[in-house]
Amino acid sequence: MNVADAVVEIEELKAEIGRRQSARMTYDLREGVVVIERLTLPDGWENEHGTPHADVIFDLDDSYPRNQPTVYISGDIRYEGTNPHVLYARSAAPPGFVKYCIHTLPDWDPQEHDLVTMFRILEVSLDDPHSDNPLLEA
Repeated sequence: MNVADAVVEIEELKAEIGRRQSARMTYDLREGVVVIERLTLPDGWENEHGTPHADVIFDLDDSYPRNQPTVYISGDIRYEGTNPHVLYARSAAPPGFVKYCIHTLPDWDPQEHDLVTMFRILEVSLDDPHSDNPLLEA
């Protein structure tokens, strides 16, 4: 992972989130994670406390940015009381999280795609968690 490039992307992501959210963002590039805390979710979503907030982890493996990051979200969230298919509970995820199923971009290109791209795809997918392909809408 190119740490200098990752830090630039993280700052861009922080600015993108800050325009619309009051979520807090931290990162640890030794571990390869970017954490968004208390992301405000769209209507229909709520956590076990009945509030529309979740934490998100972007997991950047050693090959990032050549490969897109894996996305994890708080494991206690539900959409309209159910677990839509985007909450992939059968995956290895950090404790308290589930993998959020964002399809692999077939044309992932580190020159064009970054953490802001992943965040926008996540937002579109959260807006319509029953969508067959949120990638086309992002």
